[in-house]
Amino acid sequence: MEWAGERLAGALGRFVGGSVVEPAWGARDVLRDRLRTVELRGGWDALTRAGLSSPAIEELWVRREAALAVLDRLPRVPTHGDAHPVNLLGRDGEDVVAIDWEQFGLGPAGFDLGYLALAVDTPLDALVAAHGGDVRRGAVLVAAYTGVSRAAWALARPGAGGQVGRLGRLAGIVDEAVCQAVWKDL
Repeated sequence: MEWAGERLAGALGRFVGGSVVEPAWGARDVLRDRLRTVELRGGWDALTRAGLSSPAIEELWVRREAALAVLDRLPRVPTHGDAHPVNLLGRDGEDVVAIDWEQFGLGPAGFDLGYLALAVDTPLDALVAAHGGDVRRGAVLVAAYTGVSRAAWALARPGAGGQVGRLGRLAGIVDEAVCQAVWKDL
């Protein structure tokens, strides 16, 4: 039985409130590393060739370094690194028991929530409210860059429909991410 997105977001909010010393083996700069790999593979050109790009997606790509700088300035909190319902499957009362800790480390506030937003049908506003804290900026940037990158990657593979279909649902988040890719106190 899968929990609702809001309950998963609330559990992630409690998780980031913990005090963790960054382990030497912990994942660092996960989104930066992933975007570097995307860049080496031609960026999001597959979306343009498929007629799926937009001015906002193109602007998001252009602003990627500025967006990463914004994420660098956010508070660093414990992150699972791959927070989606497949990895958040166990229950212990109100807590979620997570598996697959390969990407665990400290990351920008909102990182895990951005991943979760891509995997559940819960509106981002509801996830942010359930999570608590100042996480919207990080969640929006992580969701936008990860979601668009997944769609571009999926175009080269059979069964790309799922990731590409999600791209349309990301339009509002992509637009917001373009605005947030420049640091300013909002």
